[in-house]
Amino acid sequence: MKKIIIFFGLVLMVSCGDTAMEKPDNLIEKDVMIAILYDIAVLQATENTNAALFQQNGIQPGAFIYKKYNIDSLTFAQSNRYYATDPQQYKEMFGMVYHQIEQKQLELNQKSVQETGKAIAPSDAPAIQ
Repeated sequence: MKKIIIFFGLVLMVSCGDTAMEKPDNLIEKDVMIAILYDIAVLQATENTNAALFQQNGIQPGAFIYKKYNIDSLTFAQSNRYYATDPQQYKEMFGMVYHQIEQKQLELNQKSVQETGKAIAPSDAPAIQ
């Protein structure tokens, strides 16, 4: 997860110096881009937690994203750069991604309470503490 934050932080900082970029012909719609960024965040967090499992099964998060959204790496890179040239909009997009992650966490906690009678504690999560 730290990699994601660092990566997008760097993109955001670099984009602040850029002038407005011409809109790419194959621009990914904003709502789809938010969904892609959410999936990337979840996949990278999962991969960081279960790297061996990803490697054993030959799971490649990038390839998964490109296939799921029927895009290629160039389309993603151009769209990501386009959105990153407007730091306020990019920040709002990541705010939406963060909100989706919070919502999913609430859903999982509610499900855990229903099934086990207790919420998921941070120590129950398989993340490095």
